[in-house]
Amino acid sequence: MGIQDRRYDQNESGGGGGGLGSRFGAGGFFDWSLPLFRVPRNVPGIGGIAVRLHILYIIIAISELFSANKYGPQWLQYSAVMMGVLFLLVLLHEFGHCLACRVVGGSADQILMWPLGGLATCSPPHRWKAAFITTIGGPGVNAILAPVFGVALLLAGVGWSEVIFNPFAPGDAARNVRELGGMKLIWLWSAHYMNLMLLAFNVLLPMFPMDGGRIVQELLWWRMGHRRSMTISVNLGLICAIVVGVYSIVSGQMRLLGVALFAGITCYGMKQQVAMMQDEPAWAYNTDKGYGGFQDEPSEPSWFEKRKIKAAQQRKSELNAEVDRILEKIRKEGMGALTSKERAILQEASKSNR
Repeated sequence: MGIQDRRYDQNESGGGGGGLGSRFGAGGFFDWSLPLFRVPRNVPGIGGIAVRLHILYIIIAISELFSANKYGPQWLQYSAVMMGVLFLLVLLHEFGHCLACRVVGGSADQILMWPLGGLATCSPPHRWKAAFITTIGGPGVNAILAPVFGVALLLAGVGWSEVIFNPFAPGDAARNVRELGGMKLIWLWSAHYMNLMLLAFNVLLPMFPMDGGRIVQELLWWRMGHRRSMTISVNLGLICAIVVGVYSIVSGQMRLLGVALFAGITCYGMKQQVAMMQDEPAWAYNTDKGYGGFQDEPSEPSWFEKRKIKAAQQRKSELNAEVDRILEKIRKEGMGALTSKERAILQEASKSNR
C-alpha cells in the first residue's frame, strides 16, 4: 500500500479554515462512511472522539489484498500487516491533532479514515499559535515514534545505517534488512520506514491540506495577519500541487497524482474563499457591547489552564478551612496561643482578600 496523505479539517473558527472541512458531515462525499469505534470518554485528552471508516477505503483495501494474493501467501501476509500498521500510524497522527487542539482550548470530536489518509475535525481558537500547535500535534506523534522504532531495530540487531537513512532512497537499507532475514524484522523496519515517510511527506510539502501547508500559513499569520497569510499560502500550495502532479505523471506514481489533484482542488477552493474574505469585517463585532465588542471573544480554557484554575480553587478552599480553624483557636485560647506558622497563614489570607 502506498504512502497516504493525511490532514485535519477546521471550521471557520480554526487556523486553516474553510475548504472541505465545511462540508464534512454535510451529506457529501465524506459522509460515505461507517462507524468504526468511539474512544471511551474517560480516556484523557481524546475521550469521546468517534472514528469512522470511509466505504472507498474498504473497497480499495480489499482490491489491494486481492492484487497481493497473486504473488503468493507470503506477499499477501506482508501486505495485510503493512496496511494495518499504516492505518494505525495514520490514526495515531490524527489523534495527535485532536489532542493538541483540545489542549489549546479547541474542540475535536471525529476522525475519518479514507483512501488518502485521515481527516480529523479540529476547531482550535482563532489564533495563530493555537492553530500551529494543533497542526504540529500530528507530525509530533510521528516524531516521537521515530526513535521508538529506531531503538527497537537496534535491539533486534539492525545497524545504524538501516535506522538512519534517506526515506526517499531506502533501497540499500531495505536490502540489508532482508539479508538479516525474519519477517518480523522486515515488518518492524517497514513500519519505521513508513513512519519516517509520513512525517517527511506531511511536513515538507507546503500545500493544503498537508500539515506543511498549514504550518507555512500559521507562521505567516503570526507575522502578517490571517488574510494575507492565507493568500500567500494557498498560492504556494497551488504551485506545489502542480509540481508534485507533473512529477507523479513523469514517474508513473498514480497514488501521488491523486494526492496532488486533491491538494490542488483544496488549495483552489480555499483561494476562492480567501478572495471573498475580509481581515476584520465591521459586522464581525458585537455592537451591543460598545467598545467591548471589538475585543476577541474569550476562548475556552485549555486543559492546562483548567488544571491551574482547579488547583488554585483547591488551595483557596484549604486556606479558608485553615483560617476558620485558627479563628476558632483565637476565640478559645487568644492570640498568644498562635504559632508563627498560624500567624503567617492569617497574613496570607489577609493579603489575598485585599
